[in-house]
Amino acid sequence: MELIAKFDPFLKEHLNNYGNKVSGKSNYISSHIIRELISLMADKVLNVIVEEIKNAKYFGLIVDSTPDVTHIDQLAIVLRHVKSDGQAIERFIKFIDIYSHNAEYLTSTVIETIKQLGLNIENCVGQPYDNASNMAGKYTGLQARIKKIAPAAEYLPCAAHSINLLDVRAVESCNNAVKYFSIIQTFFFYINSSLG
Repeated sequence: MELIAKFDPFLKEHLNNYGNKVSGKSNYISSHIIRELISLMADKVLNVIVEEIKNAKYFGLIVDSTPDVTHIDQLAIVLRHVKSDGQAIERFIKFIDIYSHNAEYLTSTVIETIKQLGLNIENCVGQPYDNASNMAGKYTGLQARIKKIAPAAEYLPCAAHSINLLDVRAVESCNNAVKYFSIIQTFFFYINSSLG
């Protein structure tokens, strides 16, 4: 709030007058209010992004999952589009808690999210995912299911994931590297579990 107040005279004055928590006066900067303000700002930003994508009409869909710090799997949804000036833009849309990694569940989650945004999945023209069978599967993976709905949605294996797989295979071919990373991983899990 103090950072925003540097650019907003009204908020700056409000914080100066009412920001002292021990004064006994309402200051409207409780954690609940702050979360609500952040949520409102995030909604506004998302609306602007969605309008940009609607103006472009066609978009690429980038999806990946990872556990957060509380070990809950989250699906990250990123949309890529080209602005009228020809500039390619990639925009993070949201994280979604997921409870399964099967292609059917991921497909329904992605399609529902695209619908909630007011976008048409049939305007999807690209899908770069990792090489896991639930994502890249030729017949029943996420990419195949999206392609049935949006025939122009071409699948491209994600270059970053492909390079990562190459790195993993290279490291696995060296026994000393395998031992080293095993020790590092064990140490990480020990520290992580002792923190709480």
